[in-house]
Amino acid sequence: MAFSYEENGTSEPLLGEKKEKHAVPERISPYSKATLLQLVTFSWLNPLFAVGAKKPLEQDDVPDVDLLDSAGYLSQNLSDCIKQVKSKGRQGNPLYKAMVLFVRRKVAINALFAIVCASASYVGPYLIEDFVNFLSNKRNRRLESGYLLALGFLGAKVVETISQRQWIFGARQLGLRLRAALISHIYQKGLHLSSQTRQGRTSGEIINYMNHASYIRPSHEPGAGSLAALGATLVVMLCNIPLTRIQKRYQSKIMEAKDDRMRTTSEVLRNMKTIKLQAWDNQFLSNLKSLREKEYNHIWKSLRLAALSAFIFWGSPTFISVVTFSACMLMNIELTAGRVLSALATFRMLQDPIFNLPDLLNIIAQAKVSADRITTYLQEEEIQHDAIEYVPRDESEFDVEIQDGNFVWSSELDKPTLENINLKVRRGMKVAICGTVGSGKSSLLSCILGEMKKVSGEVKVSGTKAYVPQSPWILTGDIRENILFGNTYDAAKYHQTVKACTL
Repeated sequence: MAFSYEENGTSEPLLGEKKEKHAVPERISPYSKATLLQLVTFSWLNPLFAVGAKKPLEQDDVPDVDLLDSAGYLSQNLSDCIKQVKSKGRQGNPLYKAMVLFVRRKVAINALFAIVCASASYVGPYLIEDFVNFLSNKRNRRLESGYLLALGFLGAKVVETISQRQWIFGARQLGLRLRAALISHIYQKGLHLSSQTRQGRTSGEIINYMNHASYIRPSHEPGAGSLAALGATLVVMLCNIPLTRIQKRYQSKIMEAKDDRMRTTSEVLRNMKTIKLQAWDNQFLSNLKSLREKEYNHIWKSLRLAALSAFIFWGSPTFISVVTFSACMLMNIELTAGRVLSALATFRMLQDPIFNLPDLLNIIAQAKVSADRITTYLQEEEIQHDAIEYVPRDESEFDVEIQDGNFVWSSELDKPTLENINLKVRRGMKVAICGTVGSGKSSLLSCILGEMKKVSGEVKVSGTKAYVPQSPWILTGDIRENILFGNTYDAAKYHQTVKACTL
């Protein structure tokens, strides 16, 4: 039966009515049908810009993403990569190998653009010395050579700009694709976690999973002084090894502290009514403040390390310049105007990658920690998908039927939690399951839902089922902490409580 709310002649179904498949017109992505020239110049965005220039953009004005960038396609593609890696039986982490398989084609294209961009960017410094020599000896040089130099500068800059834009666009597109695929997998994994695994995972902890990546390019120095410049650059780069390791350790502690804070905050929000009625505000507020202080201390250490990294690498271009020119003077290398300008242009090119290196180190540390956490999460145990056999209603007179069922909560347990279960519930029956605390009432319902691991036997369900559970407030911690609830420990009273609750 469907219920609807009517007002001003409109009716909106709430349950049981399906909308037409193509009720909303599909907005085809201009990127998917763009020509090569449009892809190179990004002119496929012009229609959207034209609409935005006339009025503020609304959701209906923005076209849908390309099929290759949709979450459904990307999720399925990553799943196929994971299956392909597992089918080959390779050792190691299957998710890492699947991610490499997932991004390798796009990474290869981006790497090609990066190589072209880097190669074109060094044309200018190479030609500066010839250009200075041309200006110094214009009487002895042909005018055509000057035009050729100018065309060389212009052509190199055009190639560099186009390849750089394509490289950056491709890198961001790749990051969004990988993120969409991973988020989809994380969500799907949360729907299939086993009951044993779900006890150690909260929604706040799952939200914390993310990753990122970046690139860097090489350098060129003048003459034999390049050896000194290369040595200075290597010294600067070697400084990032211990800094990255320390940053990774800080990032791991930040994520752990964030998980604890999110878990506790979720518990407090879910049970705010009880906290207010019992006047436990200050106690839980103090606990949250202590967890936030712990997270703050780790973040503060990470930021101080980031500041140190920034100080080192922002001073590195000047350091490299001084070392290079000093080495040239000691080796009696003539520093002509062309060589100096060429070197300064090269140093200017090196500034951006070196300045961005501290941020890159933080991103690498965060990405490594997040990728490890996501991998661990995606490898958690799932529910047994073949634990229940669904039977059509017209083929069975029973809504629920269990024959010689043996069930266990964890595979590590030697003895089944429920043994030799035989149950038949006819359609229309009302059944009450009675027993003491811990006798297996909830476990029996869980095995009917398929949330317990079935060791042997058969479970058949006909029709539909719904489960409305209790919502017990169990804090993160051991049994004693949940019983004491912040009060001081009294052995006699504690054991009396345990006995009264038949725990």
